Amino acid sequence: STRVLGDLDFDPVSMAVGGDYIVVGGQRAELAVARLSDPRSTTIVRSGGSINNFVALDRAPSMMPRRRFRDSAAFTEDGVTSLNITSGHDTPRLLVCNNDHSVRLLTLPGLDIITELKFPTAINYAAVSPDGTKMCVVGDTNQVYLFSKRGDSFEEIAVMTASNDASFSCDWSQSSELFAVGSQDGYVTVWDVRSQQKMVQLETYQHGRSRGACRNVKFSPSGSVDLLAFSEHTSYVNIVDTRSFEKRQVLRVGSDTYSDFPDFFAPDSPTLVNQDMQITGLRFAPDSSSLFVGLEESILEYVVDRIGRYSFASSEII
Repeated sequence: STRVLGDLDFDPVSMAVGGDYIVVGGQRAELAVARLSDPRSTTIVRSGGSINNFVALDRAPSMMPRRRFRDSAAFTEDGVTSLNITSGHDTPRLLVCNNDHSVRLLTLPGLDIITELKFPTAINYAAVSPDGTKMCVVGDTNQVYLFSKRGDSFEEIAVMTASNDASFSCDWSQSSELFAVGSQDGYVTVWDVRSQQKMVQLETYQHGRSRGACRNVKFSPSGSVDLLAFSEHTSYVNIVDTRSFEKRQVLRVGSDTYSDFPDFFAPDSPTLVNQDMQITGLRFAPDSSSLFVGLEESILEYVVDRIGRYSFASSEII
């Protein structure tokens, strides 16, 4: 069943759900905050700045799983991934990336600014490592900003170059040792944070900055599955074995339709056409058992062959 939590007077571009809170970001710095237990409590503020490209919030302390990294709390964002941020506080935190060149850490539900980081470009995404000690930030240039994190404080430790274009997404491996960045020109770059050196650079299946632009990149979050998934602007999802980065499986997620135009090689038969579908999001299940792919009108679930991954015997990942 579906229930309407409330009406918005702005166009949403990002959303986060965690604990009892849902937060929606808008194109003109709007932030709508509501409790799932009481949707009528919705508060809408204009926080200044521009488009809220990404928002993430932590679960309430009572909702945290029993086993976790010390001083860390899980963050969930716009339905495609989860990231972690250092806790040690009694109130939830909200992480906001904005086109006004900023990343802000805010309290919930008060939306008071705790920390604000400024950059020379619009910011599209930020990911905090599972151990809560590092954060990478990407935006409308090819630069990647790496921070160390202690409590609510951030310190820049390196600025790296991904490819030749802007970046839309980044993520950390469950060990907090590797991080990956997906870029507009169709490349995914992976670093080892210990050496700050590029480990590998992968190209999307369709190549280039149009349909092959990388929009989402996610590591498998748990278990010995050891996968990296990244989606292209349309139709294709790539899944890479992170044990060697040499094995890849490519999934086409577009639907097949029949065209009214004749097939000149078989004029009496309908023509089967591959219809491109825009991919809106990507996320592994918390136990890495499935990969969910968001399309404009549906969500697809692909089951990961975890037994094959554990035994190293499977020829396919999904």
